[in-house]
Amino acid sequence: MKSLNIVDKVIIIAIILGIVGFFAVKLNLHQTSSNIIERKAPIEFDVNFMAQPISSKASLFKKGDDAFITIRNVPYTKLQIVDYTCTPWEMSVYDNTKNVFAIKDPSRSDIYNIQVTLKDDAIITPDGAVIGGNKIKIGLPITIEGFNYRLNGVVSDVRIENEQ
Repeated sequence: MKSLNIVDKVIIIAIILGIVGFFAVKLNLHQTSSNIIERKAPIEFDVNFMAQPISSKASLFKKGDDAFITIRNVPYTKLQIVDYTCTPWEMSVYDNTKNVFAIKDPSRSDIYNIQVTLKDDAIITPDGAVIGGNKIKIGLPITIEGFNYRLNGVVSDVRIENEQ
């Protein structure tokens, strides 16, 4: 019988590894992200938009409306706006008694800080809440878009409902 050359040996090893890999996948011997899902739960998260120039007199947001979000430059979906606050840009003023007051900055009358609370159903893993394949954590950059606005902000809080 003839001996096998190196090319034949490599082909045989590749075929054996392919068969072993096929059975490992079929028998679920590898761990995937679906193996670490704890549960699904509704979450609410706050997104802050600092120093946004807005001259429109109409409110950009309405409770119950939907807003389209983009996470890390990847479009996700429309989420419901649960709550929002829009406060004018403020400056610190000291009086004669060394007390500090925050007043609306007259030089920046059209600059606002906005906080929007959004709601979604998330997959809860040991690492945190996941929506759209992204972990939602404080500091995550998010873009929110509606009919007449597109704002870039950062997640400032994540709350899993029914969890203390």
